[in-house]
Amino acid sequence: MVLVVVALGALLAMVNRDDDAQPSAASAEVTWAAEVTGVRPGADAASVVIGVSVPDCAGEPRVEMLTEENDTVYANVVVSGRGDCAGRKAAEVVLRTPGPLGARPLMLNSMDVWGPSGGGYARCDEQLGCLPPEDHCAEAWIDKTVYGMDVPVKRLHGVRDVRGCDGDWLVLDIDRSAGDCPPAEGASPCTAGGQASRVFFEWRDGWSSFAGSRQAGCADAHAVRPEFPAALCASLGAP
Repeated sequence: MVLVVVALGALLAMVNRDDDAQPSAASAEVTWAAEVTGVRPGADAASVVIGVSVPDCAGEPRVEMLTEENDTVYANVVVSGRGDCAGRKAAEVVLRTPGPLGARPLMLNSMDVWGPSGGGYARCDEQLGCLPPEDHCAEAWIDKTVYGMDVPVKRLHGVRDVRGCDGDWLVLDIDRSAGDCPPAEGASPCTAGGQASRVFFEWRDGWSSFAGSRQAGCADAHAVRPEFPAALCASLGAP
């Protein structure tokens, strides 16, 4: 009996030592993708300084998996630390390439794209890319505007009709039912809802809508913006 008790005690001691050796989930080190907050030119043509927001208990950020393909620089910016961080802190890390960066964009953490802009770097727009067109009436600006109206990407072109644009003012006819009844053999499988409407926009670092209409002419636009150019709407019939 004494031998059994001694053996059991030794076994429990071994288990306790093993438990003590295991780190708790809260103290185990984990690795996060850093939240990129800004990019600026570095000390030379082959480097940039990346600003990040990271957990306050994390170590210094670092650059991993740096590759250069198709005139784009790809990299991950990560940090490691314990898993029980309470807040966040700002930090910086230098990304360096073998040769000059030039005008190449940076794809960071597989989601943020940054490109040269005005002597620094700016986050690239999903629709406009890294170099937005100077022409406000360009298709890319129209795409971005329609996308912001909660229109499915595959219908960005089909639902809209540009009725007028002069760079400062824009008129779009939007038919949200376009594409609801695709061509089919024989009779159409459904009946479109006739949701066409006209939307008037003004330029404010992007197109901003200020009035809608279902009638001909400029009355609804002029009720809100009397200065809206009549040349863009006076001859328009109802949408």
